[in-house]
Amino acid sequence: MRVAGIDGTKGGWVAIVLEEGRFTGDFLCRPVQTDFGALADASVLAIDVPIGFGPRRADVAARTFLSGAASTVFATPPRELLEQPFGSGLGVSAQSHALGPRILHVTELAGRDPRFHEIHPEVSFRAMNGGLALAHRKKSAGGALERSALLRVHGIELERLEQVASAPLDDVLDAAAAAWTAQRIATGTAGSLPDPPEVLDGSRVAIWY
Repeated sequence: MRVAGIDGTKGGWVAIVLEEGRFTGDFLCRPVQTDFGALADASVLAIDVPIGFGPRRADVAARTFLSGAASTVFATPPRELLEQPFGSGLGVSAQSHALGPRILHVTELAGRDPRFHEIHPEVSFRAMNGGLALAHRKKSAGGALERSALLRVHGIELERLEQVASAPLDDVLDAAAAAWTAQRIATGTAGSLPDPPEVLDGSRVAIWY
């Protein structure tokens, strides 16, 4: 079974592909508004971006799950805020607002393609680690080594990178964590935050791990 994990990177997306849980390929999907055609044969697409608009129970549940690292989960803004130009008084951070085009694009895609599932890499890495907090921040050298080791423990060896070889390491590792979750979704062993998923605007909204 072929699945893919996807993480945002400058100008597009990094994708890591697994076959039966083992690394088989990587893609750099551009632009941000891509249709992810390169991943057409994947049965599950797990992506690190909110699918659906706030307020959402998924964000609250993920912050609770990531005790000690809750700040890595931001509150997803309502759609109307993402569609406005950023400015003071909106009640949303610049970082959250900057993700607006990605959130709008992927939420639209997911509405017609059930393969898309939302993940949060730090939730996935903590789940890989038996629910225990990781020792180092992901952008540190220690954090990169720690997360790479966790991926190897779970059978994901990133040794033959091609298209994403020059992408930031943390983006690649996050995409690999997303792929790990995609494999769990495909095999029916994934968990969700919240459990069961919340229904918003007729769609099930959750962060999967």
